[in-house]
Amino acid sequence: MSADFVARLGSRAPAPEEIRSAWELDDYLARLDRPGAADELAAVTRRARRLRRLDPDRLHAVLVALADPPAAELNKARIAAAAELPVTTLAPYVDVLVHLDVLRLLPGCRAAVAKRAIGRPAAVFADPSLARHLTGATSADLAELGGRRLLAALLRGAVAAELLRQRGTSVVEHRVSHLRERNGLEVDLVIELPDDSLFGIEVRTAASLRPHQFTALHALARRAGGRFRGGVVLNTASRGHRYGARMWSLPIATIWE
Repeated sequence: MSADFVARLGSRAPAPEEIRSAWELDDYLARLDRPGAADELAAVTRRARRLRRLDPDRLHAVLVALADPPAAELNKARIAAAAELPVTTLAPYVDVLVHLDVLRLLPGCRAAVAKRAIGRPAAVFADPSLARHLTGATSADLAELGGRRLLAALLRGAVAAELLRQRGTSVVEHRVSHLRERNGLEVDLVIELPDDSLFGIEVRTAASLRPHQFTALHALARRAGGRFRGGVVLNTASRGHRYGARMWSLPIATIWE
């Protein structure tokens, strides 16, 4: 199966029970624990210094701040404070990380259904194993119940990075974004299509379905009406399931398988 997840959303996803994956939780943990992340981090520092005369200690501090938590909004004041540098000096560090494709910026949702949306992009690591390395968490940490919040953020970042990568070669014109509104509505990922229709995507670590996992997607569906193509919960289950009209779950791995 070709890696064009958005194209498949419009074709096979409405029959989710046909979609299966051999991936289990340990496979996702392994994807986040690629050997050589420390060497890659050192290589990033060398490449960054060739491009700009940036302080390597500050660059590392910015990277750590961007991974705490991973796939979070690019709040420059928070990141600068965490990295202990003036906010006015942060931009060159972020710019060079984007230029080197270490960091990808996931834009805020611009769909017509968004109301009072916060437009800041989310900062997504192109390599989720680098983000995991920067957090200092081990696979064992992430497998524990107490590590699931961090695991969810890492998987959300991995999904976002992959969808941003696929966008350039997809046969379907679309925009990948995230939604956070001042009224509280948040959706992990939104696929915006040229006709102003959209898909909503939530990323979860569990293999089982619970009603609360679809709460934000139902809110988005009510808001969008006929422009809502469908809501998807990506999780660690081995097969897809239908969860009501225009709602289904799929294994996370289907985005790259």
